[in-house]
Amino acid sequence: MNDKEAHIKLNAIKAIIKKDLRTKKGKRTELESYKDYPTSVRNNAKRGIELNKKVNNKCATQVGKVRAQQLANGEAISVETIKRMASYLSRAEEYYEEGDTSSCGYISYLLWGGKSAKRWAESKLKQIEKN
Repeated sequence: MNDKEAHIKLNAIKAIIKKDLRTKKGKRTELESYKDYPTSVRNNAKRGIELNKKVNNKCATQVGKVRAQQLANGEAISVETIKRMASYLSRAEEYYEEGDTSSCGYISYLLWGGKSAKRWAESKLKQIEKN
């Protein structure tokens, strides 16, 4: 393939990707990110990080630990991440025992932002769907 053919194919791929990223209203919602979650989400993640250190960092997956750092730092998160948060927090809620600070269920739940993150994620997803 010569340079001209490669350039044509690359532009065709870019056009396909650009089209797929657009919603019916022409917005790029998949690329949008949000950091308007409550301070309690940040605080829960920070508390989860502290508690996890106390138990020698044995709780949660690497994904959960990364999520905690994002939330604790107040970083913007994508719509896909918000969906994963809502899903995880809904499933993991049964292992969350309030006040059991050495329980991995409790710690992991806090790492993902806790109950306030679940409420925020569900609300944010409804808001995004309306737009």
